[in-house]
Amino acid sequence: MKIWNIPSCGMRVVLVLALAAAGPGGTAHAQAPCTPKDSTVSCCVKTHPLAPERCGATKLEAEEILFAAMAAMELAKPDLPEWKRNCIETYVTCKEDHWTGSCYDCFRSCEGQKGEWPRDKCRRKGGA
Repeated sequence: MKIWNIPSCGMRVVLVLALAAAGPGGTAHAQAPCTPKDSTVSCCVKTHPLAPERCGATKLEAEEILFAAMAAMELAKPDLPEWKRNCIETYVTCKEDHWTGSCYDCFRSCEGQKGEWPRDKCRRKGGA
């Protein structure tokens, strides 16, 4: 699902997850379940994506938590194209290893290029 004309990329993530959570009649269902790896804050943000302040999280922290949850849900899809799987996995590595550049912007570029990660913009520190 794509949402256009929303200035903040993180806000798109929040809205996508909130819309995905709404079932028939607009009733919300948990779409990103908490896991044993989740902190109390990340579990709370997944439960309340539109009110991260209830969880003691900043908007940026909430965006990162929700994007990671969305990535995990995408990776679980059996019919996910290999190029998209590679983009998501590289994004996760980028975030976990604190690469240079904007991991999210590079992920979006990778999606647009059907799997070509922009290594000139996002890479391991030290250029590796």
